[in-house]
Amino acid sequence: MYQTRNLERICKNVVASIDDELSRVGIFFRIFSRVKSSDSTEIKINSKGINYYDGINKSLRDTIGIRVVFYFSDDVQIAYFRLKKFFEFVEETIDNHDETKFAPTKINLVFRLKSDLRKEFVEIVHNPIIDSTYEVQLRTILSEGWHEVEHDLRYKCLDDWKINMDLSRNLNGILASLETSEYAMLRLFDQLSYRHYKSKDYIAMLRTKFRLRFVNYEISEELMKYLNNGLMREIFKIDRLKVINFLFESNILTPITMEALIFIINYTFIKDENIIAITPDELINELK
Repeated sequence: MYQTRNLERICKNVVASIDDELSRVGIFFRIFSRVKSSDSTEIKINSKGINYYDGINKSLRDTIGIRVVFYFSDDVQIAYFRLKKFFEFVEETIDNHDETKFAPTKINLVFRLKSDLRKEFVEIVHNPIIDSTYEVQLRTILSEGWHEVEHDLRYKCLDDWKINMDLSRNLNGILASLETSEYAMLRLFDQLSYRHYKSKDYIAMLRTKFRLRFVNYEISEELMKYLNNGLMREIFKIDRLKVINFLFESNILTPITMEALIFIINYTFIKDENIIAITPDELINELK
């Protein structure tokens, strides 16, 4: 049907775009990708029946698959809304289950390729029932390993589990324990940042509260003086989600250093004139 290697360049282009957008604000994640082989595509089409895919009402949409794995569970929702807004969103599949049952929650998003890549994709594939889209799965790093095991050893071989549903439920229970661990990890970092705040270790406080990949952690003596005079108390009260959403929405290109983050938070949320006065002009112009 097509040569997989011919689609890999398109896949790499998409991965780079997602990586750039998420890395711009410094959230912690890993990204993986694959191009479905021609043989796998043909098997999937045949397994659904000759009339299942018609290229109009139903198309194959996961020839290119990307998985973004986040260190922290609260970043999944942040990225979910950003990716839907930044890329050409088509549809989504979110499995929400009864709270009394152990079952995985999956967030799968489908996006349309950009026009130039879409044209190249169509020329390579030559099949109207294979849509010029790509699928993005959002996962957390603790659940990623579980999903890999479940996909290969349960989803692909359901017959192995038919008369062992108690063990199937126990497998889901392992995921539930991982989700509890993810929540506990967020609370742990909240407590850690508070302890650093109380001990006036402001660099450690900023690192553990905002949980971002800072380019560097240096803070000038002049800025540290203002932090010690009460500014850090105001920064500590700022909601992390609001800060990261602002970084996404503002399209700031300045590298996220610890100093830059302090300047951005102050200019946007606190508005201390002394800090604005020492904020670099280039950053001020971006924020305006």
